[in-house]
Amino acid sequence: MVTPVFGMGLTEILLVGVVILLLFSPKELPGMLKTVARVYGSLRRTAEDFRSQVMEAEELREPFDEIRNAYQGTRAEIAKAQGAARRELAKARLEARMAEQRLSRLAREEGELKKETSGGDAPPPAVAAASNMSSEPTSAEHQDAAPAAEDSPPSFAPPGVRPSAAPNKRAPTSDDPDKRGAA
Repeated sequence: MVTPVFGMGLTEILLVGVVILLLFSPKELPGMLKTVARVYGSLRRTAEDFRSQVMEAEELREPFDEIRNAYQGTRAEIAKAQGAARRELAKARLEARMAEQRLSRLAREEGELKKETSGGDAPPPAVAAASNMSSEPTSAEHQDAAPAAEDSPPSFAPPGVRPSAAPNKRAPTSDDPDKRGAA
C-alpha cells in the first residue's frame, strides 16, 4: 500500500508527473529539479538562521520569558484560588449538615415535648397549628386557603425560613424508573 505524500495519493502524483512531462522536456527536468532543490535548501537554511537569531537575541527573548512567567504565575494563582474555593465549599457543606442535624433534633425534641405535655394524644402538627390561629378566616379566605393546605404538607421550618420542598417528595428526573415507562 502506498502512503500519501503531501496529502496526495498515487493517482494525483502520477497526474502531476504527466503534466510536468507535457510542460517541460525530459532533457530539462534534471536541471529544474536541481534548481528547485537548491532554492528549497536555501529557504530552509534562511528560516533556520532567522529562528536561531531570534532565540539567541536577549532583547527578543525577554518578552517571551515575561509572557511565560505571567502565564505560569496566573496558572498558580488559579490553582490556589481553586483549592481555597474547594475548602470553603467543603466547610459550607459541613456547616449545612450540622445545621440540618440540629434542626431535626430540635423538631424531634419539640414533638416529644408535645407528646409529654398532652399525655401522649398529641394532635397532628397541622391540626395543632390550625387550632393555634388567633382568628378564624372568613368563608372566602377559607376557600382560598383550603386548596393550599391540601396540596402542600405542613412545614416544620423555623420562623422566617421558607421550606423549599416537602422532605418526602423528590423532583422527577429522567433517571426516575417510574417516569421511564411513561415516556
